[in-house]
Amino acid sequence: MTIQSNFDLKKRILYLKKSWPSCVQLLMPSIHFNLFRPFSKYLRPYRKHIVFGTLFLLGTQAIATVIPLLLKWGIDTAEEGLESGGPLDRVEDDLVIYALLLVGLAILQWGLSVGMRWYMMSMSRLVERDIRATYVRHLIKLPLAFFQQKQIGDLLARATSDLESIQRFFSHVFRMSLTAGLMFIMSLIMMCVFDWQLALLSLAPMPVMAVTARFVATRVRTGYRRVQEQFATIIARIQENLSGIRVVKTFALRLSEIEHFARLNEEYIDRNLRLVHIRSLFYPFTALLNGISMVIILWLGGLRVIEGTLTLGAFVAFNAYLIRMSRPMMLVGRLVDEYQRGVASITRINAILVEKPEPEEEAYDLPAFHGEIEFRHLNFAYNEEPVLHDINIHIPAGSTLAIVGRVGSGKTTLARLLPRLIQADEGQILIDGKSLDQIPHRSIRNAIGYVPQDTFLFSDTIRENIILGFKPATDADVAQAAEVSQLTPDLAVLPDGLETVVGERGVTLS
Repeated sequence: MTIQSNFDLKKRILYLKKSWPSCVQLLMPSIHFNLFRPFSKYLRPYRKHIVFGTLFLLGTQAIATVIPLLLKWGIDTAEEGLESGGPLDRVEDDLVIYALLLVGLAILQWGLSVGMRWYMMSMSRLVERDIRATYVRHLIKLPLAFFQQKQIGDLLARATSDLESIQRFFSHVFRMSLTAGLMFIMSLIMMCVFDWQLALLSLAPMPVMAVTARFVATRVRTGYRRVQEQFATIIARIQENLSGIRVVKTFALRLSEIEHFARLNEEYIDRNLRLVHIRSLFYPFTALLNGISMVIILWLGGLRVIEGTLTLGAFVAFNAYLIRMSRPMMLVGRLVDEYQRGVASITRINAILVEKPEPEEEAYDLPAFHGEIEFRHLNFAYNEEPVLHDINIHIPAGSTLAIVGRVGSGKTTLARLLPRLIQADEGQILIDGKSLDQIPHRSIRNAIGYVPQDTFLFSDTIRENIILGFKPATDADVAQAAEVSQLTPDLAVLPDGLETVVGERGVTLS
């Protein structure tokens, strides 16, 4: 190789180093160069997994980059040996060496690939666990008013379907995007080493692909968000039907509920089909652009071989790198699709995480209550709709008070204010002359017995339902609670007594 050709090669490499970030940004403009930014706080604890996984990935891609070079050297060596008229045994020996090297590199690449997948996929599951735990922990800390505004089905969909999309992003897109980026850069560098003009010509489809990807990305994100919202509506309907199955059966609502669910299901399918339509056009379009580019490059490269400016081995290696570089370009559609799904899902989960939880207050033991309760100028509203206005009630210690009124008059609201399940907008609630706001949530709730309007039993034993919120509890405590609640006679006829398992919401009990 001449001094001039060495100088030209250095110029090509320097040019490529300056230009490849722009190339990658063009390839995935709608993802942005830092596509992991929305997920960074969940990735941070697993930097070790990412570092080791990336190192293994670098190793696999480095080997994949060397393999076409070995093919080039093997072909050129065989061609030179045959043209020089040397002994065939020597040519065969050289080819055996190259073949053994290829086998060795393939085995090493397999081992590195196993390590890379283990680190990347285990990281995705750990991140999934952390997001789920964070989400559920935050949900439990939210005030009761939040759940009066949200559908349970929607909250369940965020914890299942949305979380699945995020896990799929970390498991597949995270790994594929790193693989595609390295594959594209390394292949383009090697192509420029062989023929920089052909290499740059192979980038011709990228501007068209970039504009198309940007156009598609916005529609995929919006479309997927609408799909998830409809899925949440379906889950909410199923949850309501199953929870109220006795009502559905009693009032013969089977057919109407089936028809209603069918309409919801059809809308869900329609929204999915709109996304299918976009993907059906986008994926083949990227493959078509890539195919046209490859045909042109193969034709021009073949002419260079005929002219003698490119060796046959270099042409084979160039084509191998061209095929490797085309794979990331063909993956653009899937990367954009999965990425936008992941972003839409993490946005839905973060929308819940930004909700303000109940303030953390340090609980302490309260002195025994005398039981005097007073409401002073109390006001409360649901969604700015007044329910209680200037309520003034004084309940002496040891007395009994019954509150009656029409539906929606605020009876339940008044009862929920006392254990601070909801917070009054204005006014005061006093217990033994002390403001309720000065008593921590846990302390006041431990001191008050509250029977809700809608009784709920967990799918567990009767014992566990009795001691709920009162652990640890002795057998004597459980027996006393059963006696006070007049449950003791019923326990005698149950097959397992206190260890009898009740169904969800106590469905197995009359």
